[in-house]
Amino acid sequence: MTTASTPVEPEERILTEGKPHLSFSRIGKYLDCPEKYRLYYIEHLRARCPSASMVFGSVVHAALSHLFKTGQDPVQRFTREWDEVKKLDLTYGQRDSWEKLRETGRHLLERFVSDELPRIGGVQASEKAFELEITSLDLPFVGVIDLLAEVDGKQTVIDFKTAAKSYEEHEVVLSDQLSGYWLAEPEVKQVAFCVLVKTKEPKVQWHFSTRTGAKLTRCVKG
Repeated sequence: MTTASTPVEPEERILTEGKPHLSFSRIGKYLDCPEKYRLYYIEHLRARCPSASMVFGSVVHAALSHLFKTGQDPVQRFTREWDEVKKLDLTYGQRDSWEKLRETGRHLLERFVSDELPRIGGVQASEKAFELEITSLDLPFVGVIDLLAEVDGKQTVIDFKTAAKSYEEHEVVLSDQLSGYWLAEPEVKQVAFCVLVKTKEPKVQWHFSTRTGAKLTRCVKG
């Protein structure tokens, strides 16, 4: 089971040609710690016991992608894959356990299907890869759009997130990731983070935003 046992960034999983490129994940890891970037992308070293939180996010993403590609129940898909995770050696947070994350994932996806899915229509693509040639960069910039669809009747680029707490508004307004998605799909009306929050009472939150010329210029120039 590739999704759970080897959680990787979507662009690394879908864009399999192996050619040199830049991505939000790569840039983010480098800005966080250049040595971490070197060990991960150049030396190809991975943690012996991956983070359970990262694996959880990968399994939730896979369940949502399965929903929009096949129309089938994401809760069943999540449960089946998470049951496989039980046999893996993972690093759990102080307040997490396999059982707790299993229930959280089920509740989040059930809530998404009942409350949020009716808002979504006109699906054009799920996990759509893109590649941008930016004059200020020596390498192509690649990424994967989780979902391109209408939300409440507006054409939207949607990025699904799992998080331990709610997003702050400035995280959305200043997100270069959302700016990059707008550059990849300039005809959309808005971009959005759909955040599945792993609080005691699991909840799903939408954060919508638009991008002006100034924000897009800042994203391109860095």
